[in-house]
Order: sequence, then structure tokens, then C-alpha cells
Amino acid sequence: MLSLYMHIPFCQSKCNYCAFSSFALTEKSDQIAQYLSALKEEIKHYSKYFHHEGIKTLYFGGGTPNLLGADQLSEIIFTVEQYFDCSNLAELSFEFNPYPEEEIYAIIKALQKTFGKKYPRIRFSFGIQSFDNEVLQLAGRHTRFLGLVDFLRNLQPLKQDNTVFNFDFIAFGKWNQSKKGNPYLRTPSALQFFTDFVNSQFADSFSLYTLELFENQARKRKKSDALISGAYFGTDEQIYEEFSLLKDILLDAGYHRYELSNFALAGKSSIHNRTYREMENYLGLGLNASSFLNKKEFNSEFLSSLGFSTPEAGLRFKNTNNLEDYCNKQFLDPSAFEPLSKKDYLIEEFFLGLRTDKGVPQLSKFTSLLIPHYEKKLQIYENEGLITIDGEKLKLTDAGMDVFNGIVTEIMNEI
Repeated sequence: MLSLYMHIPFCQSKCNYCAFSSFALTEKSDQIAQYLSALKEEIKHYSKYFHHEGIKTLYFGGGTPNLLGADQLSEIIFTVEQYFDCSNLAELSFEFNPYPEEEIYAIIKALQKTFGKKYPRIRFSFGIQSFDNEVLQLAGRHTRFLGLVDFLRNLQPLKQDNTVFNFDFIAFGKWNQSKKGNPYLRTPSALQFFTDFVNSQFADSFSLYTLELFENQARKRKKSDALISGAYFGTDEQIYEEFSLLKDILLDAGYHRYELSNFALAGKSSIHNRTYREMENYLGLGLNASSFLNKKEFNSEFLSSLGFSTPEAGLRFKNTNNLEDYCNKQFLDPSAFEPLSKKDYLIEEFFLGLRTDKGVPQLSKFTSLLIPHYEKKLQIYENEGLITIDGEKLKLTDAGMDVFNGIVTEIMNEI
């Protein structure tokens, strides 16, 4: 089976921290119409090679997919249904911003009405990001704390049995700061609301990220800008403190950490996200979208169209990041093809597996990638409570997930 990712690159405005391929709309109707025409053509193009594949998940990311509205989002889904077998589709996902409120509610209702009985799960992921008003303002977000409170309260009647609501937050390092090593809360009322909201278990899942600055965005701003001056975000230590604070609230409320940055109630983890970590096949459609095919799903006709012979183990490739080229139906970036050798595949399988709650089920399969005498290092990690080893199975604990980068750097010969 295949999973499909649809990239919608348009935003009302570009957030200051954003590293994704997205941009603010200038001429909304023309830009969107041209883009959707190309996206439908790309769907049709891939169906020539993969029409026999059932679609497992369909995910709309961005950008801000809700800018399209329910009709245009449905139009894309109908196109996928026309060219692919969606009879066993397990999850339909959308990334939305929490504004404008009434438009978001209307889109959710319309999508539920159209697809709610057709598919077993419709997942909406809302970019809340922070409850701190100063951070929201300086980050270029259009919401503030009280508006987000209203949005979340008014969202509750829209919950249905097969609807999954996910909420994204970013640890900016400003919410929970330190003075001489002692944490104090800058906005205790906002933190209390976050705690109460989490404990209500209205949310099915949360994504909790640490901040990564987009360097090109930073270079474009004046030196006097808060982003550059250091007043915008906290230090690495403060960011980690905030992440730990919010993470502990989630864990204490019964959310399970199923991946480094993802937490969910039982049975509510993202099916689509797991396809990435478990190296299942997916096609990324739209501007700058990435794709992966493993050897089992290679289509010789498709590979020939790319000018490739069959790679040893897998193939990663990527679409162009040039909007004009994409709208002119020049979809692929010819410089972004990465055939995977058996060793490449093994490295990725180990690296991605260790990020999840499933861990690495058969450690002996990967010993060629590890440092000499890796057993001693693993024993140290186990004694420190960073990993668990059960026979062949290696898993990170919650504490281990927090230092994932350090662990893989120390035990792998190369990454």
C-alpha cells in the first residue's frame, strides 16, 4: 500500500520560525487555482504507475491547508479517489490553523459530513504553538491566549466518534525561564489552562516540538529585530526546560509518548506519521514534497521514466521547490534523487526505529553499524535508565528519547 502526502504551501503570512516550504499568498484565487490544477495533474501522473496500489493514509500538510476551504480540499480528495483505490484508507488527516474560528468550524463540519461515514478516521491537527502572548506576537502568529481558549472551547461540540484532534505546541523557551537554576513561570494562568486542557483528555494527541530557527528567515530580518537580538526565544537550556515541563504534564495525564515529539491516548497515534518511521511507502505530492519507495514496491516502468535502474534497497526523491516550475508541471527536482544501498537502508531503519516506542526489534541485524564493544556503552545507558534491552529488542525510555541525538551519535559508526 501507499500513503500520500499533499503539500499546500500557502499561508496567510509566514511565521518567523517556520522552516517549511511555504509563503504568504499575494493573489489568492489565481495562485491557488494554478497550484491545484498542477496538483491534480501530479495525482493523475502517479496513477499511471501506482494505480494498483491501495491508499493507506492521505495527509494534507503545509503551509495552511485550511486556506483552501472545504470545497477545494474535497476536490483534491475526489481526484485521489478517482485515480487510486481508497477503499481501505485508514486515516484522512489535515493540518489547520486555529483561525479564523468560524471558517475552521465550518470546514470541519463539511469534511465530516462528506467523508465521516466513508473513512474510519478523520484527523485534524491544529497549530496552537503557544499560549504565551508575547511569543505568539513576535513569532508572527495571528492568535492570542484568550482567542485560543475560545477556539478550544467552541471546538468541543465538533468531536465525533471517528474524529481525532491533535494539537501542536512548540517549546520556545520563554514560557518557563530560569533564574540561577530555579525555574519560574512567566505566565502561570496560561500554564494552568494548558494543564487543565490536557487533563480533560479532550485532545486525542499532542505534538510537542523544540524550536529550530530558520536561518534564511533570520538573515532577512533587521539586526534590531527581536528575533536576532535574542529577546525572541530562550536559550537552549530554557527551551529544554519548557519542553520537559509540558512533556511531564502530558505524561502525567495519561498520554503515551510514541515518538520523540508525539504523545497520544491509547489507539489515537497518527497512522500516517508511523508510515515514515516504519519506512513504509509514501508519495509526496506538491511543492518540495518528499517521497520514499522501498525495493518491494519498485515499479520498473516508473524507474525507467526517471532514468534509474533498480536501486539496492530504496529510493528517496523530492519535488521542485520552485512554484513556477511546479505549476508548469515540472514536478520533480532532478538533483534530489537518493538511491539507497542496503547499508543506507539499514542505517535509516535503525535511526528511525529508535525514535519510536517500538524501538529496534532485532538488534543483531544492525551490529555492523555500531561502534566496537557497543555492548559496554549500551550497558551504561541501561544502568542510567536511558534504554531498555529485552533479548534482541532495544528501546529508548522517556529519558532516553530526550537525549536521542547524543545516544545515536555515540553508538553508531556513522549516521
